[in-house]
Amino acid sequence: MIQIGKYKFGFAPLSMIVVFIVLSVSAVVAAFQQARPEWSMPLSHIIIINEGLALLATLVYGIFIHFAIAIINRLRK
Repeated sequence: MIQIGKYKFGFAPLSMIVVFIVLSVSAVVAAFQQARPEWSMPLSHIIIINEGLALLATLVYGIFIHFAIAIINRLRK
């Protein structure tokens, strides 16, 4: 458990924050690499699509890690 001011973060929320930040940075970098002047899709649309995929991946990761922690806690008892 990590405490920042009055807020306490466990392993799952903290790791989800880190995963989302890493995926967001990767999404923006990938969007800049994918953007080409000859394509009709503007850079902003590519960024929105990539950020949506980053949010989806973070959601799936969060669901998986919360179930894993629940199973581990149940097996310990």
